Amino acid sequence: MTFFLPFRRQLAGAGAALLLAASLRAADPVPAGWFAWPMVEPAAGTALDVSWLNSARGPQLGRIAVRDGKFVDASGQPLRFWGANLSANECFPRTPEEAQLIARRLAKGGVNIARLHHLDNPWGVGSGGSLWPKRNAAHRELDPTQLDKLHRLIAELRTQGIYSNLNMKVSKTLVPADGFAATVSQLPSFQKRADIYDRKMIELQKDYARRLLTTKNPYTGLAPAEDPAVAVVELNNENSLLGFWTRDLGRGLDKFPEPFRRDLEVQWNAWLAQHYADDNALRSAWKPATAEGAGSLVTSASTWQLKPTSGATAEFSAAPASDELVVKVNATTGIAHHVQVSTYALPIADGAVYTVVFEAKADRPREFGVGVSVDNNAEPQQPWRSLGLHETVELGKDWRHFSLTFPAHSVGRSRGQLTLSAGQSTGTVTLRGLRLLRDAPGAGLVAGQSPAQQNVPIPTSYSARQWADWIAFLADTERAFAEEMRTFLKEELHVQAPIVCSQIDYGGLTGLNRERAMDFADAHAYWQHPEFIGGDWDPVNWVIKNSPQLAEFGERAFGELGTLALVRVAGKPFTVSEYDHPAPSEFVSEMYPTVATFAARQDWDIVYPFCIGGYGRTNPKGRLGDFFDQQDHPAKWGQAAFATVTFRRGLVAPAPQAAELQLGSPLWAEQPHADVLWRELIPDSLDFLNVRYAVNDQPGADGSRARLVCRGERESVAPVRLEMAAQGRVYVVDTPQAAAAVGFVGGATISTDALQVECPRFGRDFASITAVSLDGRPLRDSARAVVTLVARAHNQGMEWNKAHNSVGKNWGKGPMLAERVPARITLRGNTARTVHALKPDGSRGPVVPTEIVDGTLTFRVAPEHATLHYEITAR
Repeated sequence: MTFFLPFRRQLAGAGAALLLAASLRAADPVPAGWFAWPMVEPAAGTALDVSWLNSARGPQLGRIAVRDGKFVDASGQPLRFWGANLSANECFPRTPEEAQLIARRLAKGGVNIARLHHLDNPWGVGSGGSLWPKRNAAHRELDPTQLDKLHRLIAELRTQGIYSNLNMKVSKTLVPADGFAATVSQLPSFQKRADIYDRKMIELQKDYARRLLTTKNPYTGLAPAEDPAVAVVELNNENSLLGFWTRDLGRGLDKFPEPFRRDLEVQWNAWLAQHYADDNALRSAWKPATAEGAGSLVTSASTWQLKPTSGATAEFSAAPASDELVVKVNATTGIAHHVQVSTYALPIADGAVYTVVFEAKADRPREFGVGVSVDNNAEPQQPWRSLGLHETVELGKDWRHFSLTFPAHSVGRSRGQLTLSAGQSTGTVTLRGLRLLRDAPGAGLVAGQSPAQQNVPIPTSYSARQWADWIAFLADTERAFAEEMRTFLKEELHVQAPIVCSQIDYGGLTGLNRERAMDFADAHAYWQHPEFIGGDWDPVNWVIKNSPQLAEFGERAFGELGTLALVRVAGKPFTVSEYDHPAPSEFVSEMYPTVATFAARQDWDIVYPFCIGGYGRTNPKGRLGDFFDQQDHPAKWGQAAFATVTFRRGLVAPAPQAAELQLGSPLWAEQPHADVLWRELIPDSLDFLNVRYAVNDQPGADGSRARLVCRGERESVAPVRLEMAAQGRVYVVDTPQAAAAVGFVGGATISTDALQVECPRFGRDFASITAVSLDGRPLRDSARAVVTLVARAHNQGMEWNKAHNSVGKNWGKGPMLAERVPARITLRGNTARTVHALKPDGSRGPVVPTEIVDGTLTFRVAPEHATLHYEITAR
């Protein structure tokens, strides 16, 4: 999900203070309960400057290695990293001063690794945002001016104690000038999936890596391949030959254009020839199972339920006599699942093959969705999961026949639902003869087909064994690609840094197979990523759900943090190279403190919020321009001090209790996705906030079943917990040096050992209140600590739509506004201390009135403070 936004706004940098002050004077009146909060660079040495975390800088940055499942320095000391994503234009500072600015700004925010992403994008060509020169249509030669900018950035990051993570293939978009047929433009975005098996595409990836990694950096005297400050290399972003983890693995490749489809088909036939002695053996293995009865799981008598959402309106009718279903969409957002008609409680069986057949027409040409998924009517708390079918078909005014075959997977103990999705557009769709049958017409090896003749097609109708072979072939192919690329980087380019191929959850459990030779595992997650209505990355037509992740936490609900935890690989470092709660959500304040402390509790190794946002001269008014900007958002970057100090210094200890999922062989044989097995095996007694999770990538014995192995003892008092307050859940962190209350604090009193928060009702009642010691002492004795309170934050003049799920293009203007959290703060201790309200640059403002009784300090957040931060110092 890391497509760069061409409409991204750039951030203010050094030298913008006067412009910011002028914009404050000229701004619209600030609403009651809010205050202007420009996100400027912290002054050196202030409580918001945590660059002291980066003790080693420049040539002192030692080489990073992997040992005993952790990243370690030259002395073998384990290291943790808090990262930042710099994407496309952000990776190419225009001037030396801008390179120094961003490196210094990141260091002050506690960052010690920067992921340099979308270096190979097509949209920045000619405008200073890509490595490709404008004068060439082909993609071989790198633009020397752009490469120089990148080298300078790497050097400046190194000077500030920040390592680099270099991404290889991300968004490179090949064209016929690169030696391909014109149909190369018909492949998926950035030629994903095809670039894993197409030999020329693989060779071009090697050529790009050679040029990027072996060209000497004039500012360090080292090529990136040999530079200790280049800590990580990623081979191919968010990619799997099997497809994306949210979809059904292995599907869609039959729709690739020629010659790319035929190329894969030839490789498929060669694989079959290697694995079967002859055609008879293949025919016998692929023989379809006898269907258990000829009846359909869906009939004309089935009960259907219409579910329009997000402002969509629709009508539905069923006519059993004519066997017709009619869906009339009157108003919609343009998103398919915002108008759904479903029938439930279907007895779907794991591993069985099914076919959905029907005829359909529409009053005008349109798309229409058909899917079989987990029955969320019976299990509303379970995340949406396809059970094998998630297809979009094209309808016209005339009747068309459709036959959609799928292997059922990820069922477990659940029932299924068949869903028709019509929210793509208004109008009327009519279906007849809809049936769900347990068989697959045309499955098996058809007469005249033979691997020797290279004419066994990519399967679209199949038996269970036929489909299992197809998945195994794809898994073998992508693992061969990953290991070929790693060997090339290590043995030919002599890359010293740890290497990963792609994100572990792409390809489901086959991702474990692909990444087995890699040095670590990586994953991405976004809480409520925007949904785009008018086309991919349409900056005007989009919606978000606008609710907190904490609302989904429960006994067996993990949110996106849980999604990440369940794919962490045992015995390897684990990194999250993209994570965000996209703006303009009103609950963003939960992001930094929860991910930092949850990641610490899980003992993850790197967390990279996505994306840092621009910098320099193009955003002098401090305007938040899009979903992912970190630096411009008070509710995100405003909590950097707490997050980075807590995570990097280990102020929340790893959970002593661990649960490890062990699989059979092949790793995906029992289920294609890890979360299904976790759901079946996790006992109710496990506290998901305080257990470390991992899945083992070493296959077990053939035919063995997945099992859960638990180790360690649960603590009597956990440092992280959930409390239920009057308005909703509160996530509580309670350790000697760090404390937090995150969530529905309005109308609640939350206590930890050192910190107590009392807060009346306000706004959405949702905020993050954190305290962290900056001097290494417990909060009770600290001579320097910072307390941060942040709720909602947005641009001035930002306009929500009526449904309160989008601002469209009406993001407003800078500088940002922040909502005051009207709390009473008590910090227990043994010494007299002073409280200062901090200015946006971290410098001290007025002394805040306090009450001190036996060393316990209490103060109230007052409107005149107009701050997110309070510094606590010894008198």
